[in-house]
Amino acid sequence: MQKHAHHPEELSMITCSYAPDFNRCERLCRSVDRWVSGDITHWLVVPARDLSRFRKLSNGRRNIVAVEDIVPGSFKQLPRSHRWWLDRRAWPVRGWVMQQVTKLSANAVTSAEFIIFADSDLQFVRPFSRDHVVDHDQLRLHRIAGAKNSGEHLSWHHKAADLLGTRRQYFGHDYIGQLITWRRSHLEGLQKHLEDTHSRPWYQGVARALKVSEYILYGAYIDAVVGIDNSGHFSCDEDLAHCCWFREEADALAGGSYPLSAGAVAVLLQSNLGLSDQDEQRIVRDLTASSLSPVEGLAL
Repeated sequence: MQKHAHHPEELSMITCSYAPDFNRCERLCRSVDRWVSGDITHWLVVPARDLSRFRKLSNGRRNIVAVEDIVPGSFKQLPRSHRWWLDRRAWPVRGWVMQQVTKLSANAVTSAEFIIFADSDLQFVRPFSRDHVVDHDQLRLHRIAGAKNSGEHLSWHHKAADLLGTRRQYFGHDYIGQLITWRRSHLEGLQKHLEDTHSRPWYQGVARALKVSEYILYGAYIDAVVGIDNSGHFSCDEDLAHCCWFREEADALAGGSYPLSAGAVAVLLQSNLGLSDQDEQRIVRDLTASSLSPVEGLAL
């Protein structure tokens, strides 16, 4: 696990990916290099066995590291499987849960205080800079009051409460979205809080959970433990990404009847929509052609 000196003014972007998403990740990287301000470093975190494939995406602002090198606890990916990992006691961990453990290990990836997550199925289509998420040293926190307070989302809140050691509750806001931002210092505080509460490594409770959301866990920690007013975060309920969760939304976006949101700097085409690589490239190409000029000084 890497150790870093703290750099409070920096913003780092982190993408967790793996071999089946390589093509999408490659397109994300191209869009980052075109639209994202060059002072924002980009880190790709992938399983060790996928490193050789992803290394060609490295450049002056992008680094590739292995999941196994930054996540504590000696997790191992099962041979010939992208979906399952084992912890050091041979407890099976599903791949989507392992990705959450990886995001919660982001403080081992970068020394930056400000962290932003960009998923592989996201592509930037408009200029993005630090000013979109930082205001006078306050970092944006995606936080929508009263939203998604039932069903599976409520179960994620209850699991966050269990991990944080509070009564089971809905924490008053939804914290799930795209281009989510965290403070590194609070992530480290969250890890310590989980360990102090349960007297075990922080990652163990997360990895062994059947229902868990890393974004809800962090947001609930800010609201219930730190306090939003003392957190160095400002609350924001607008999404920076135009999200297509269903095929009909992607078709409507492509056809012009579901126009790109005014405040969106990126578009999410959910990876399970059944779109071909050519479909996704065409949609993003058409959006980019009608968008603003790229960030000054970035290569086309």
